[in-house]
Amino acid sequence: MAQRFSRFSFALPLIGCLLLAFATTVVAKPRKKSKKQKEAAERVKREAAAQWAALSRLAAIARPDVTDSGSGVSRGADMSLTTSQSSANAQFIGDPEAQTSGITPAAGSLIISEFRVRGPSGANDEFVEIYNDSGADHTVAAISGTGYGVAASDGVLRCSIPNGTVIPARGHFLCTNSIAYSLGGYAAGDATYATDIPDNAGIALFNNNSGGGFFQLANRFDAVGSTSEANTLYKEGTGYPALTPFSIDYSFYRDMCGKGGSITTMGGCTISTPKDTDDNAADFIFVDTNGTSAGAGQRLGAPAPENLASPIQRNATIANALLDATVAKANPPNQVRDFTSVPAQNSTFGTLSLRRRFVNNTGASVTRLRFRIVDITTFPAPSGFADMRPRTSTLVVVAGVNDAATCLASNGVATTPCTVNVQGTTLETPPSQPNGSGFNGSLSAGTITLGTPLANGASINLQFLLGLQQTGTFKIYLNIEALP
Repeated sequence: MAQRFSRFSFALPLIGCLLLAFATTVVAKPRKKSKKQKEAAERVKREAAAQWAALSRLAAIARPDVTDSGSGVSRGADMSLTTSQSSANAQFIGDPEAQTSGITPAAGSLIISEFRVRGPSGANDEFVEIYNDSGADHTVAAISGTGYGVAASDGVLRCSIPNGTVIPARGHFLCTNSIAYSLGGYAAGDATYATDIPDNAGIALFNNNSGGGFFQLANRFDAVGSTSEANTLYKEGTGYPALTPFSIDYSFYRDMCGKGGSITTMGGCTISTPKDTDDNAADFIFVDTNGTSAGAGQRLGAPAPENLASPIQRNATIANALLDATVAKANPPNQVRDFTSVPAQNSTFGTLSLRRRFVNNTGASVTRLRFRIVDITTFPAPSGFADMRPRTSTLVVVAGVNDAATCLASNGVATTPCTVNVQGTTLETPPSQPNGSGFNGSLSAGTITLGTPLANGASINLQFLLGLQQTGTFKIYLNIEALP
């Protein structure tokens, strides 16, 4: 899935921007892009990337016991910071494809972006998320039947996306099992079904919901299945590693950074939209809230399904800056290390707080703002790498800020030094994340709501609080997601 989320990097990156959506409507008949088409599209993306390399991106660096190796976002912005470079400014690269009107989205641009076929409530605690991997809204118009169909490898339709449904550019559509889906507090289903998808079974999205002979390769948008799935119509490549069926809070989601969920691979992200190489094993990352070893890799993280009403990645239109640009980003008040041990809050070795100022340049008020973790050093981090646990934080009042721009945005006057409020960010649930967050988790700016939107041109000061269960080299990359 190709979400358009902005990312920013600190030695923990954190921030993203609003996506520019095109008005063009994608016509219904899907067709998987040929290798030649994909190569041509990639050439266009690379050329666009060169034109958008000036957009800003966040980065933060830790104290000597937690070394920032750098982090980046979106199109491979590479922080590559070392302790000797800890005062360097991190850069944010927006998503050029989302901002370049010369790129025409291809038909067949819907993909399965996240899914699970079991959860803590059992075999029916499942969902399938669809993503519009293009720069234009997609209006559903099936070649037969009443809409597009999501089917399992038994050939039985699970849910439909009705004709006339508009899936926004880089937006989502969510199918959920009505019997036991447990993540409705995070995102409710746009459509539901009541027939279990068996463990490790394949799933496919078709351009119709007629079934039978209409469920064929020529009519398929996308598919994902495990190595144990025999029907190749319902998977790409050899499939993702088959799981040992545990009823845990897990999901498979498409890589949004380009590192395959590696905890130890440093450097910037190499992609800005969900990875789609037609190889399920290479494209999807397994996460769960306990860091369980279930056969498909082990990493702490969270399922995070998204629906038609969910925020959309905004890589290009929400700018970010240090809270105080007159001092190095590794120094207070931009970065604050607290050595107080609080094991109950996943902070055995204290915390690291990263503070930034975000400016709404979308052209409209923002009513919801959140940050998705696309890359991080977390459990199970080997020796020498930090085990970081993003957690909820609260308002802090910061005195002695000497940045005139921050003082002006916060207080209406540029007089320095000044005192500013830095709002906390909230770890979004469900699911419950007793171990703290990790890959694919999200943090929201709770003071931005429909009733208290962030006006165009206005800014907000935010902090991101990271509990430390192990010290060492670290990274964190975030996408910015927002709604007007």
